[in-house]
Amino acid sequence: MRLWRAWLTLVWLSFRRLLWSASTLMILFPLSGGALFLLRRRYDRMEDVEAAFGMYSNFLILIFASFMVPICALAYGTASIGGDREDHTLLFVLVRPIPRPLILLAKFAATLPLTIGLVSGVFFIYCSLAGQPGALAYQLYLPTVLGMTLAYVGLFHLFAAALRHSTIVALVYAIFMELLLGNMPGVIKRVAVNYYGRSLMYAAGASEGLERPEGFEPLSSSAAGWALAGVALGALLLAMWIFERREYRDLT
Repeated sequence: MRLWRAWLTLVWLSFRRLLWSASTLMILFPLSGGALFLLRRRYDRMEDVEAAFGMYSNFLILIFASFMVPICALAYGTASIGGDREDHTLLFVLVRPIPRPLILLAKFAATLPLTIGLVSGVFFIYCSLAGQPGALAYQLYLPTVLGMTLAYVGLFHLFAAALRHSTIVALVYAIFMELLLGNMPGVIKRVAVNYYGRSLMYAAGASEGLERPEGFEPLSSSAAGWALAGVALGALLLAMWIFERREYRDLT
């Protein structure tokens, strides 16, 4: 029971620290820019609903899912461990009577509701601004957006547990590796999380006339879904294993 209370206390403290951090302010700027873009495009006023849905879907797939979702996950995912490490407070966390794997799991449990809540809330606002095309997109794409968020949070916790300057590495990965490798031909694009998300979103929107770009070879919906789940779970388990065994000599 004491271990359970200590773990819950760590989750709550980590949640509060992340919520009232500079990361929250940082991600408001790109998210506000996306809202202003939608207000100017006025998808809700287009007479051709199918064309409006296709244009709005491209915004969601190429901008929101491929850029904004990983940035939101990065802001909290790397800061959960990286923030304590940079502030030299991780040592005080490690001396708590909680096994190391459970400490990382607590950080993950504190990060996930923040990221899921932010991404799903912004997604709802964006879809509301887009009118009828947005309402349809919300129903079709929400599961994929949540799956991508979960995968990114797990992956960025792995970066935080394994790397000294995890935020910088994660930022390079999110901006360059995801956008660059995710559009490369061949199997190399499978190292990008957004490739699996785009495969699911194009498949979901196909029934409404959404056409995927020429040259994009998607995975099947089942394979892409299992891939996202595998990235999320595999990255989290590997992060817990690394966090348990690694000596953080830079804390003293």
